[in-house]
Amino acid sequence: MLGKLFGVEELKIELQEAREEIQVLEHKLQIKEKSIKELEDEVRILEGNIKSLLDENDQLKARPDHFGRVTRASGEHMRLLKMYQCNALSYQEIADKMTAYTGEKWSKSTVHYLLTKS
Repeated sequence: MLGKLFGVEELKIELQEAREEIQVLEHKLQIKEKSIKELEDEVRILEGNIKSLLDENDQLKARPDHFGRVTRASGEHMRLLKMYQCNALSYQEIADKMTAYTGEKWSKSTVHYLLTKS
């Protein structure tokens, strides 16, 4: 009778409901922690992929055959350029002769570049 006066039964019911709510919240927390762990693992994998792609990109950049445009001057073209240069032709004259010979447009700057590079 004394317990009913002070609401002990109601307190026991509230305490039980609070315990059940705590269990539900702990379960939700475990699920969220598991989800966070999975996402962290995925991030680590993606970071590894990014690092390997950056390394591969750096290796490709370091290859000397991947810089600039591909030269269209073959060995024969270089021989002709040097021969024309020895004949004291100007870069423009050499470019005109190379254009006539190959059928492709040659500029005097291209001729200059190729002759100074070689």
